[in-house]
Amino acid sequence: MPEKLKISALLLAAVLLLTLAAGCSKGSKRNTDPASQDAGIRPLHVEGTELKDEDGNTVRLTGMSSHGLLWYPEYANAAAMRTLREYGANTFRVAVYSSDEGGGYVQRKDDSLKLACMAIENAIDEEMYVIVDWHILSDGNPLENQWFALDFFEQISSRYKDSPNIIYEICNEPNGHAGWDDIRAYAGEVIPAIRKNAPGAVVLVGTPEYSYSFDKVFEAPLDIENVMYTFHYYAGQHGSYYNQLFDRCEKEGLPVFVSEWGVNYGSNGKPALSQGEQFAKVLERRGISWTAWSLCNKDEVFSAIKPDCDKLSGWDESDLSDVGKIFFSAF
Repeated sequence: MPEKLKISALLLAAVLLLTLAAGCSKGSKRNTDPASQDAGIRPLHVEGTELKDEDGNTVRLTGMSSHGLLWYPEYANAAAMRTLREYGANTFRVAVYSSDEGGGYVQRKDDSLKLACMAIENAIDEEMYVIVDWHILSDGNPLENQWFALDFFEQISSRYKDSPNIIYEICNEPNGHAGWDDIRAYAGEVIPAIRKNAPGAVVLVGTPEYSYSFDKVFEAPLDIENVMYTFHYYAGQHGSYYNQLFDRCEKEGLPVFVSEWGVNYGSNGKPALSQGEQFAKVLERRGISWTAWSLCNKDEVFSAIKPDCDKLSGWDESDLSDVGKIFFSAF
C-alpha cells in the first residue's frame, strides 16, 4: 500500500544479501533464551479457522514483511532474520512486487527471483516460516499478470516443494475493479499450479479493495482446502471494522490471516499509535496470525527502523521507530 522508492544499487544489494552477517548489538533487550524459541519448523494445515501442526497443535504466526525486495533487499539478510527470531518473531513475509513502474517480476524477473530465493533461504536458515507474497498493487486485478504469477509460483513451489516453511500469498492487495469473482477465477488457476508441486501447502488469498472487503467472500468462499483469506489494516487510516469482521469470520468458520498491517500516523499522531497498539492486542487475544509492514528504514511512517539508523540487524529499542516498537513488542 505505501508508495515505493526507485531501484538503486540493485547489484550491491544482492551481494549484501549473500554476505551480510552483522552481529547483534550490545545492550539489546531482545529475548535470547533458546528455550523460549519455537522448536523447529513443522508442516502446517488449516483446520477450521486456525493453523495447526501435524499433531493438531494450534500455531500462531507473527513477524515482519519485507518492503519490496527490489528496493530494500538488504533487510532480508541472515543476521536480520536472526534478530527477528531473538525478538520472538517466527515468520517473515517476502514481498515480490508483481509489476511496478520502478520494476517488479514482470519487468525484472531474474532479479526478483534471485532476491526472493535468497530472502527465503535466509529465513529458512533461521527456522522461520516464510510467506512468499505475490505483491499485487499497481496492477490491481490479479488476472492482469496471471501468466507471470503462474511462472513465479511454479519456480518457487518446485524449488521449495519439500520445505514445510513456505506459505504462499497469491495476491497481495487486489484493487480497483478487481472483484471477488476475478480473484476466485485467478485462485482457481494459481492454487492448482502451486499444489502440483507442493500439495500440502497453505495458501493465503487476497480479498477485494486492498484486502479489506470480505462481503463477497462470505457469500462464496473457495471450495479448496488449506486456504486462508487475508485482511490488511492500517491504524490511523482504517476504523474498528475489524472487530465486526473477526466476529463474523469466527461465527462462519472463515479462516483469516492479517498478512499486512501497520500504523499511518502521518496526520493522526499519537491516536493512531494507540489504535495500532490496540489492534495488536486484539490479534493476540483472538489468536490471529500476522505480519507487519515493513522491515526497512525508509523515511515514511510505516517503517519499523528509524530513517537515521544504518544498522541492518541487531536492532535495539533505540533503533526502532514508534511503529517498530509496537511490532517488535507484539511478537
